[in-house]
Amino acid sequence: MRPRTRILAITFAASFPFTVFADEPGFFAGLDVSGGTAHGRSSTKDGGGNPFTNTPGAGGKVDHVKFKDTTGIGGHIGYRFTDSPLSAFISYQHIRGKLGWDASYSLFPGAVSSFDATATSNILLGNIAYDWRLTELTSVRASVGLGVAYNALSNITETDKQTGQFGSKVSNHREANPAAQFTAGLRHKVSPNIVLGVDALVSYTGGFETGDTRSGNLGVTRINAYKIDDVWRANVGASLTFSF
Repeated sequence: MRPRTRILAITFAASFPFTVFADEPGFFAGLDVSGGTAHGRSSTKDGGGNPFTNTPGAGGKVDHVKFKDTTGIGGHIGYRFTDSPLSAFISYQHIRGKLGWDASYSLFPGAVSSFDATATSNILLGNIAYDWRLTELTSVRASVGLGVAYNALSNITETDKQTGQFGSKVSNHREANPAAQFTAGLRHKVSPNIVLGVDALVSYTGGFETGDTRSGNLGVTRINAYKIDDVWRANVGASLTFSF
């Protein structure tokens, strides 16, 4: 959100008193889209090394972990409680983006490999939301969710960082991680049964890991996996919700 737009939104919200927003009770469902960034780190110091020899320095130390912009689609379904600002819902998000990192090998001074991959998260959360009224049609909503993220790395390509020469294709891998998310945003009724939403989302989705084989200039060999740890995501999202 641009600074000028943010200031106008804050000024608008501040001009109305906050009261509990108890909307019509019942079930609701909707669609979500989002875009944003992600950040992670790595504690890997033996990635790519032979898991059977464990020669010191033969494995790669991971540095310069970098996510590119991510996009997501998803949906939600839930229930709004009677005479209450509380609602509960289940949400699903499919988030995809590019991920890269470097690996250096102390046994081979100056040798650095660059890796590029597609990082995909399928996130399933159980959420509790609370609404505050701004106007008869507009409210502020905050929600918190807990669940699981199924994280996958695919299309993993290794190249020599200096020359760009192809090194290998690393096998794909998928794993489950605990996930949590906090969301804050605005809701506005455009009809008695349709609500538009805009949100800022911060989520923790665990880590990613490559497979344990590589295929390339040395044929197909077993390796220690490269790992990306503690991935946090910051997204801006929009939603369309139907009540029934």
